[in-house]
Amino acid sequence: MNRSARLSLSSGVVAVALLTGCAASSARLNRISPGMTREEVVSALGTPHAVTAHGAVEYLSYNLLNKGVGDMKEYAVKVVAGRVEAFGEKADFGPQLLSTNAPGGR
Repeated sequence: MNRSARLSLSSGVVAVALLTGCAASSARLNRISPGMTREEVVSALGTPHAVTAHGAVEYLSYNLLNKGVGDMKEYAVKVVAGRVEAFGEKADFGPQLLSTNAPGGR
């Protein structure tokens, strides 16, 4: 296989991997439901990129790719007394959720 063909094949493999990853990343949030434990959230979504706490309330922040290639969004999971109370886009939680140093942070 010549160099041009290898480069073309490699580019195609990378593109497929990115498209598959994008579709799967934001869909991972659908694994979360109210009442889950913090540990179940971390098992489903991985380690959060940031954690913010206000008393007994904890916000787990995640950067997840949204269906389009490179469309990164910040999501948060609100955990109260160790259980999920709410989850969604970080912007939906209002000013009580502090900004992070994450790309595209608010």
